[in-house]
Amino acid sequence: MDKDLQQHNDGLAAIMPLIGCMTSQVRSHVSRICKATGYNLTPEEADTLMIIRHCDALPQSRLANILGKDKAAVTRLMNALVKSGLVGRVQDEQDRRIVRAQITEEGKQAFVQVWPELKKLSDLALQGIATHDLHSMQKTLMTINANLGSMNELD
Repeated sequence: MDKDLQQHNDGLAAIMPLIGCMTSQVRSHVSRICKATGYNLTPEEADTLMIIRHCDALPQSRLANILGKDKAAVTRLMNALVKSGLVGRVQDEQDRRIVRAQITEEGKQAFVQVWPELKKLSDLALQGIATHDLHSMQKTLMTINANLGSMNELD
């Protein structure tokens, strides 16, 4: 096997468990933060709420693409958020087939309460990492994500 290819394979084998561990820890902290602020949201629901907050009136199909989830999974997430009163479904005025996810006033309030704690978590997690290293890591992770996403197109 080519030496450069072997190093890449070793690198992937080394970073994937770290990414998995980090993801698991972040999910655990997000759950704890949501519960402590009075919102019984799963990490997926919290992610979805944050995306909808930043991209209000987002078509559910686009939300599925952003989350990397199928339509059924997004429907379940939306059902939970609608039931909790944090998000509503709105029909598109031009195309009635399109359903948009829209944050409610209660959802905006949840965001105001949860966001500062999530920001603290982020600041703590990134403590001691130089800005240029963060940018490099972000670019690398975006490339890995794009590469993995392109594999879905091949399926």
